[in-house]
Formats: sequence, structure tokens, C-alpha cells
Amino acid sequence: MPTDSNGFGTFAGVFTPSILTILGVVMYLRVGWATGQVGLVGMLVIVLISHLISIATGLSVSSIATNRTVGVGGAYYMVSRALGAPVGGAVGIPLFFAQALSVTFYIVGFTESVLHLMPAEFQTWSVGAAISTIVNIILTSVSLKSAELAIKTQYFVMAAIGLSLLAFFTGTREAFPQEPVVFNADGASFSEVFAVFFPAVTGIMAGVSMSGDLREPRTAIPVGTMSAVFVGLVIYLAVPVWLAFNATGEELISNTSIFFEIASLPPLIYGGIWGATLSSALGSILTAPRTMQALSLDGLMPEFLGKGYGVNREPRIGTLVTFGLAQIGILLGSLDAIAPVLTMFFLVTYGVTNLACGLEKWAANPSFRPSFQVPAPVSLAGGVACFYVMSIIDLPAMVAAMVFCGAIFLYVSRRTLGTTWGDARHGMWAALVRTALLALRRAAFHPQNWRPNMILLGGNPDKRGYLLQLGSAIVQDRGIVTYFHLLRGNVAELAAERKDLLESYERETAEDYPNVFYRVDVVEDIYRGVVQVSQSYGMGSFEANSVMLGWPKKVERGEDYVHMLRDLVKLDRSLLLVKHDDDSGADVCKRIHIWWGGLKGNGGLMLLLAYLITNHHRWRSANVEVLTVVKDSNNVTSAERNLRRLLASARLNATASVIPRNGREIPEIMSEHSKDADLAIVGIRLPQVGESVTPFYERMNTILEGLPTTILVHSARTFEGEPVLFDEPQKRSGG
Repeated sequence: MPTDSNGFGTFAGVFTPSILTILGVVMYLRVGWATGQVGLVGMLVIVLISHLISIATGLSVSSIATNRTVGVGGAYYMVSRALGAPVGGAVGIPLFFAQALSVTFYIVGFTESVLHLMPAEFQTWSVGAAISTIVNIILTSVSLKSAELAIKTQYFVMAAIGLSLLAFFTGTREAFPQEPVVFNADGASFSEVFAVFFPAVTGIMAGVSMSGDLREPRTAIPVGTMSAVFVGLVIYLAVPVWLAFNATGEELISNTSIFFEIASLPPLIYGGIWGATLSSALGSILTAPRTMQALSLDGLMPEFLGKGYGVNREPRIGTLVTFGLAQIGILLGSLDAIAPVLTMFFLVTYGVTNLACGLEKWAANPSFRPSFQVPAPVSLAGGVACFYVMSIIDLPAMVAAMVFCGAIFLYVSRRTLGTTWGDARHGMWAALVRTALLALRRAAFHPQNWRPNMILLGGNPDKRGYLLQLGSAIVQDRGIVTYFHLLRGNVAELAAERKDLLESYERETAEDYPNVFYRVDVVEDIYRGVVQVSQSYGMGSFEANSVMLGWPKKVERGEDYVHMLRDLVKLDRSLLLVKHDDDSGADVCKRIHIWWGGLKGNGGLMLLLAYLITNHHRWRSANVEVLTVVKDSNNVTSAERNLRRLLASARLNATASVIPRNGREIPEIMSEHSKDADLAIVGIRLPQVGESVTPFYERMNTILEGLPTTILVHSARTFEGEPVLFDEPQKRSGG
């Protein structure tokens, strides 16, 4: 890549390669055919639609280019730095193949014009393939010699194109039709003609792809690109008009040499078409390897493909790969077959480039401050137009292209590139979160909309892995779960430790539990700190509604623990207190027991927890059993009937079990029936203010001693007993 002092300027590096690619083989060999197929007005519409897309893309490219330094890779570099490596790879890899295939497109166009001058017996596929192969070798050799040499040859080509257009517009035919065909209802479909013409306007990427070789890319890309687009628009509006007034519709369709017959000096047309096709092919040979080089430097292609040679870091290996792909296209393709494929890949590139700029603008990232401002709706509309045009051209081909790009996206997403480019993804997600929070504030809450937004508090996560497992299983993708690691002390002494823990465990937690966020907070007192983070964590009306804690086996600080629980209840937080059985840990859990005391207080949340847990893969095959205790056998039948009715209303797949007490102690009954279960869910009532805490602890520890891993549930007042599971309020029973 050249240094700043040796880089190309706006005219040589952007405008010239862009306009030479725009005014290429399509103009000379296919605009007449396209005009005859759809009529003059139809062709002008195609030209305008195509250029509206290219104008929107040119504006987006210009805006991105003036925001940050544009490195080697052009469109790929811009998209990847705006939307991240996965999107960049999904666009950059197809773009490379499209640029390589463009070499085939232009060389085949050159060969087609040469064959017109040869006797009929030489107008065969084998002769054409031989000519195209020789041209491919010569152009590749020139590009391997020096990019600067290739750029300098373009000035002569531009002069040849200018003279050919002068000859065309100063010529006419004796059989001058009086009225052109405005519309041709019997010709090819609009989408088919559009697909053949659209590669003509893809030339704007020729200059952008030379970004790494420009002296001032921030200035050169906007000025050179937009100048080329508008010059091309004027010429492409004029050419169909002149063709339509100088030939019949039938002639335009059948005679691909009509451009030459109209010209006042036909040899100049050959000079123009040969110069345009060869320079466009040469431009593609220059740009495709640089896109590959950028992909390689970012780790999206093998490293050796991006190796640079010489002072200017010429991508010679990439050039040879481009030669090989172009040669395969020469041996397999034809002009009309290649054009639709190119159209699809370039439309994908254009569409994503527009979306990249529009989303950057919409996300209002403070770092996105381009000197060339483009309204977000313009870029977004350009992106949508690209994908719409793809759908009307060839829907199956669009689906195939999107699947191909999607596969690349997924592949790159799963790779760890170990780098970040400050792309717009963070800003876009932040903008979406902000929009959602503002909308949530205006939406009235109803218990039916309850979702688990849970805080886990367990100290070092290495010692409380069961909290992460249970919390992640309960919440899954239905809400937010955050693990708080509280450090007792003062910020001045623990700030460094907090930072180290956050960097280490955030990454580990995200790998093992993708739906869990990890935080570290410094507090003066652990129990007071739990209350502080529980009431302050969140934003706007989106706050935590559930708190999961471990159950303390020691009761020395029982008063502080219960006082903390009371405060959390006053804050309308549901409590999930977990007593973990160290002997458990099976990969597949088969039995969940809910000890039922009625909907009054905690029953609704207990049923909901069972429903949520059994949606997790580890618990999916578990049998849920709801157990309740009645005084004696006389109450069993009615209790079973009521319990089954309740479960049917709750739409919970569970069995009902009613156990007569017959004078036995409740802890004994619970242990007898649930000691072999994998999880028990039990409701609790906290001691009232003024009550002794000791009996509460003693009773709960007696119950928990005979149970497996257990969740003690205390439902918040806002839960209302039946948010999600129940359609109609149930008659509340005691307990």
C-alpha cells in the first residue's frame, strides 16, 4: 500500500476507475438490447432506479469515508468497521468473488466485440475462450507489475471512451425511425432486463476498493464517487434516447452491433469498448486482491493470501487467486449468464453498505461524526431498495445469495478474532434498549405480563455454581438474570480487585451461561448491600422483581438475614432461597416436587417456577408432582379433585398427590416422599416483626434436612398469584 506521499488522488484513484467501470461493456453491447426489450420509457426507468440505488450507496459510502480513515479493502473495510466482523465477512467474501467474476464479465465483453470483426467460422466458443485467456494473462501481468502502471493506462482509455461517445452522438442512420418504441409489452420482463443492466452502475465500488492506495481517502472517495455517479447518469440517460431514435425496436434487440452502425466513425467505438472493457477488467483485477488482502489481515481468510510484496505491499498472491477464479468464469460463463450473478452479489454489498451508514446514523453514536452528512432515511431506503430489487429480479437467487451470506455470518460469528473495531453494533443495541425502555415506561404493567427479571447474590460464583444453574434455568430467554458478587469493604481498597474479578468472571460467565450478566459491587455490609443493589439495579420501569439467595446453614446472623428478607419483601421482590444438596448434580433431573399450601401467598409463583424450569433442557423430561397434606383420609378425595382442577387451570403438566397426615409431623412426611426427588419447591412465611427468629430457623432447617435441593419461595405482592399460568383468578385457599 503506498505511503501518503505516493498515494493516488481523487481523479486518478477514484473518479477514473469508477467512471471507466461504469461506462463499460453494458453500455456498448447491452443498452441497445435492453432498450428494445422494454421500450425507451421502460429503459429510462431502469436507468433511474439503478442510479437512485447507486446514488444512495455513493452517499452512504461518502459519509462513512469521511468519518474515519478508510483502510485497504474499500466496501468491506467500511462495512466491517461499521457493523462488525460477522457482517463484514458476510459481505466481503461475496464481494471478493463478485469482483473476481467481474474480470470474467469484462474480458468476455471484450472478446465478444472482437469476434464481431472475425469471419463467421472463427466465431466459436473455443476461439473466444482462447482470446479471453490470453487477455486475462496479459492484464494479470500488468497488475502484478505495478498498480501505478495500471492506473496510468486508464487515462488513455478515458480518452478513447470520450472519442467513442463523440462518434456515437454525432452519427445517425439513413433509416431514421420517426417515433421510438415507448413501451414494449412483448419483450423480456422488466426484472430480467434490470438484472442485465445493473452491473453497469456497480462501478462506484472500483474507486472505493482502492481506498488503501489513496492519498486522502476521506476527501477522494466522496468527491470522486459522486462525480462518477452523476456523469454516468447523464450518459446513460442520453444513450437510450439516441438509440431509440436511430433504430427500430426489432433492430435494437437482434443487432448487438447497433452502437457501431450509428456512430459517425465506427472504429472509434471499437477503441472505446476495448478500452472500457480492458480497463474495467484491469480495475477489477486490482480491487479484488485488495479485498482479499483486507479479509486476510482481519483473519477471515488464510494469512498467506494477504501477504504484500514490495514497498507498496502489492497483494500478488491475491492477484493470482483472482486470475484463477476469472479463468474458471471464462471457461464456464457467458455475458448474459454472468450479469445476473454479479447483480445479486453487488446488490447485497450495496444494500448492507447503505444499512451500515443508516444504522450508524440512527444509533446516534457520538463517535460517528462524518463531515459528509447523509440523513439516515436516505441510506436505509437505499438498503431496502437493494433487497427489494433483488427479490423482483430473481427471488430464488436472492434466497441463495442470502443463505450463502448467512452461512458466512454464522461462521465468522463463531470465530474468536480477538479484536474489536469500535463498530456500531454496541451503539445500535444501546439505541434499541433506549427506545424499548421509553416505550416500556408508557405501557401499563399487568400481572399477565410478569417475567422473571432476577438478581442472584452468592459471592464468589465458583462457590455458588448452583445459583447460576438454577437462575439460568428459570429465566432462560424470558427475562434478565444478573449475578452479583458483593465485596465487603470500601471502594478505595477494593477497586482494583473489583476490576480484575469483573474482567475474569464476566467472560467465564458469558461462556457458561450466555443469559447471565455478572457484576461486582463493593458494599460496607453484605446484608445491607443486598437490599441496596436489589432496589437500585435496573433502569426506569425495567427493574429486578426476584432475588435468589443461598439459604444460610448457620444462624449466628439470623436476625440480620431475616431483616434483609423483610426489606426485600417490602420492595416487592419475590424471594427464592436455595438450600443446595451437595450430593446432587445429575446431568438429567427427573423429579420435581411442589409442596402445596394453596394459592394464598406463594402457590402461584411455585407453579410458575416449575413450568419455567421444565422448559430447560436439563429438566425437560422431569415429572412434576404437586403434593399437599390433609388432616386425614376423609379429606383425600375432595382435595385431589380440587388439586387436579387447579393444575388443569394452570396448564401445568403435573400429577396431584394428597397425603393424609394422620398425626405425623410435616417434616417427616416431606422427607419420606421427597428425599429421592431432584428438586423441591416449598413456600415460606417470614416471621413478623417482633417474633423470635430462632423458631423460624429451627423449623425450616428441620424441614430442609430431609429434602433434596430446595427452593424456598416467598412471592411478592405484585405477582398476584397468577400472572402467565392462570386465565381467571382462583379462589384463594389457606396456607
